[in-house]
Amino acid sequence: MATRVRTIGLDCSSFAIHVVELNARGKVSEQQKFGSKRKTFDERFPEIVTSFQAWVSKIEVQPDIGIEAAIYIQNARATISISSVIGAAKAILLAAGFDPVEVNNKSWKKDILGKGNASKEDIMSYAKNRWGNIFEEQDFADAACIAAWRREHDK
Repeated sequence: MATRVRTIGLDCSSFAIHVVELNARGKVSEQQKFGSKRKTFDERFPEIVTSFQAWVSKIEVQPDIGIEAAIYIQNARATISISSVIGAAKAILLAAGFDPVEVNNKSWKKDILGKGNASKEDIMSYAKNRWGNIFEEQDFADAACIAAWRREHDK
């Protein structure tokens, strides 16, 4: 299958969903953050998913989408919160008729950076070299790499 016009990468945390879109040439064409400054996860969660759902409802061209799978964090509450955001994002995308592909963080890091245990610094350095110094936050660099992974792993 040929690469679509748009490829989207999502990096989710308990604070936000970071989205980076790559155009057909693999250049960053959009960066979005759906988050909230609310203090507790229970306060933040509805704002995160509502704003993300509103953005997804405006997507007109079928994209390829990659989303980072949940990771285990030693803090159970954090693991559950991140998993909830990922699950909500996937449900919103599926309900809109899209087919997000989940990828383990070690897999996309190995495939894109050549090192499955790449550090945040490694990721940011790679992202700056590939796309320029355009990422205000680490999570945008991660989302761009996830989108790049998705482009390279077209079904």
